[in-house]
Amino acid sequence: MKLQLIHRYLGLTLSIVMLVISVTGTLLLWKKEFLWLDLPDARQGVDVSLIVEAVRVIESSYPADDVVFIQLYSEDLSIHKVFLKGRRYAWHNQRGQMLEQWSSNGRSEDWLLDLHHRFLLGNSVGLQIAGFGGLLLMPLLVVGLIIWWPRRPTFRQGLLPKTMSRGSLMRSHGNIGALFLLPVFMLALTGVILVYPSESRLVLLNGFGEATPDLVQVEHYDAPNALPEWQTMVDAVYLRFPNSTIRSFSPHSSERTSRSVAFQQADGWHRLGLSSMEYHSDGRLIVKNEVQQPMANRAFSFSYPLHTAKLGLLYKLGMTGVGLAFALLCAFGLVSYLKRG
Repeated sequence: MKLQLIHRYLGLTLSIVMLVISVTGTLLLWKKEFLWLDLPDARQGVDVSLIVEAVRVIESSYPADDVVFIQLYSEDLSIHKVFLKGRRYAWHNQRGQMLEQWSSNGRSEDWLLDLHHRFLLGNSVGLQIAGFGGLLLMPLLVVGLIIWWPRRPTFRQGLLPKTMSRGSLMRSHGNIGALFLLPVFMLALTGVILVYPSESRLVLLNGFGEATPDLVQVEHYDAPNALPEWQTMVDAVYLRFPNSTIRSFSPHSSERTSRSVAFQQADGWHRLGLSSMEYHSDGRLIVKNEVQQPMANRAFSFSYPLHTAKLGLLYKLGMTGVGLAFALLCAFGLVSYLKRG
């Protein structure tokens, strides 16, 4: 009885939060397809030989120090996303020409991500709602399974309610929760990791202590007067890590005395590119090699593609089904409670 009360009122508390997260998260899985439809330049064939020239054009399009980060071929489309100072962003085509510039949540996909991740309330409030919601969801799922287990013969009645009666809604709620417990639990866990990366590393990688650091190699290069050009850096990546894919550039500025290129190695797991070569003005070259990281670190970083379905079409279709099922789980639970008494 106590477990039922805990599940009922904790579930009621989380129902609206998780309903918003499940719906927005499911829509965000198809961000690539939305951009493909919305931006004609995103539908062009990708030509990686244009990368360096595109970055030169992009940097020349803005005042000095304005460009913070350039994500190449964002969403695997033929467009680059440029991160600018002051929460401003821009789309550029693969030749570097600007397509659109906006601030904050000026585009619908950014607004949707902010709603999913922060409930439009910022990091101090909204992000904590999402993070604590994920932390509470995991034990809620386990308690729900314990409650459902004696009732498991009802599973043969299916996932969708036969009527809108409270009993029928509760049966569907329990059956959906039991069937999709593991993938929803995985989404909750990976979501918490994305909200609290530093704290999660402490707990999951080293058990409430100092997390296992990423391995980096510090070398030196000849830097008599200036940082190397982008082409030199790209050539160095391809020479040292054949078959890699360049994923992003971080320019130097008055506040940042280094410039770096991030890339995904041929056997790297993370699409955003966790390997990098960072050149400092004092001649230091810091190399981070994703493939040489401890397996625990690589598995931890894999939470991002798991959560965002960056693992191919079949996985994305599967996660879409999980997201819709999770939305129904929340909706059936909420409506069945409202029908009480």
